[in-house]
Amino acid sequence: TMSFLENAKQYTGSDLENIFFRPILSGPSAGELGVRVLYNMPVPDPAPLPDPEPEPEPEEPDSPFTTVDASYFDDALFIGDSHTDGFKDYAGLNNADYLCHNGLTVWSAVEKAEFPGKQTLAQALSGKHYGKIYLMLGINELGNDLDDIAAKFSALIDTVRAAQPNAIVYVEANLHVGPSRSSTDATFNNPRINRLNEKLAALADGKDIFYIDINEVFDDENGNLRADASGDSTHVYAKYDLDWCDWLCTKAIVVTVRSLCSLMVSLDAMCVSA
Repeated sequence: TMSFLENAKQYTGSDLENIFFRPILSGPSAGELGVRVLYNMPVPDPAPLPDPEPEPEPEEPDSPFTTVDASYFDDALFIGDSHTDGFKDYAGLNNADYLCHNGLTVWSAVEKAEFPGKQTLAQALSGKHYGKIYLMLGINELGNDLDDIAAKFSALIDTVRAAQPNAIVYVEANLHVGPSRSSTDATFNNPRINRLNEKLAALADGKDIFYIDINEVFDDENGNLRADASGDSTHVYAKYDLDWCDWLCTKAIVVTVRSLCSLMVSLDAMCVSA
């Protein structure tokens, strides 16, 4: 016969939490049943997970530039507008050559006889071998379409490369203007200058043509030409052209193989002609 337990107690609700069961179920199995099981033996805390390894910071790409002394510019030519004209007068690089004057634009440099003796650029470049040519133009024509300026600048590079195929070409960023001018001038303002500079930077190929940006020297914290560096919010004071020169000395491309290859090409040409 079946016997029954008299006065059996029914456990429900929170009473179940006070019953100690033998550790039959544990871990995920108990959790799946939806029952909180209390054991008469303490369950050790799980071992803490190790701290994740920090993500390595991306490495800065190796700079192609090296630092040189002023003799690097013995075979250098600077082509530009009033910024370059001031640099010529006050930077102390008298060993370099200059084709520059106030108001020069990429259009006039490419299309007109703007250089000494009423020479075209191609004629002016034909009289001497240059190892480095610096180009700083674009600010005077900033009212034009920026793509048109960049296209004409590309034509300027082509003219230079045709006349001086072994020269390293440096495309120089246009200098920012001061905050007072940038905030009030619809044409000559730093957002527009930046857009032009971006287009000019895209012309560099990292082989024979390199882009360098002097604004890292003269900008304030907001990306404007520093007030203490300029009296007209456009050109740097003469004394700062020395800083400009020092900075240029840190942005040099030195490729010794280039000179050797150029010499070999010249010797081959001489042998063929002989």
